[in-house]
Amino acid sequence: MTTWAPEIWTGEVRRLLFGLIVKKFGSYSEWEKTALPGRGLDDEFKEFCETFARTVGAKSGSAVQHQICFALPEPENGKGSRWREQAQVAIMCKAAALEMGFISSKHLLELRADAPEEADSFSCVSKPAW
Repeated sequence: MTTWAPEIWTGEVRRLLFGLIVKKFGSYSEWEKTALPGRGLDDEFKEFCETFARTVGAKSGSAVQHQICFALPEPENGKGSRWREQAQVAIMCKAAALEMGFISSKHLLELRADAPEEADSFSCVSKPAW
């Protein structure tokens, strides 16, 4: 028997997450570390992630931090992308983070998603036939 499990990471939950982060820990531009706010707030941030996970039914605070990492800017050299195989999740996280003011458009300048090789190709550079 399969039990129904509700979708945890909806747009509403992501917007709530990033809105609370901005309120409690500031926007990403204010952070001192890559994935932690710094400024003496790291332990409070980790506890926040644990509490948020329990509140929304996520597996752990690490699962919450994983969602946050998807919203972070890609490495400048284009290597080490955190989301090559999970582009949809990253796009949803980046959209919520942008909407709630955690990141700004300057954090999206190098955004690029490569489709798997077996996918149909589509180019936005050339004019579609329709």
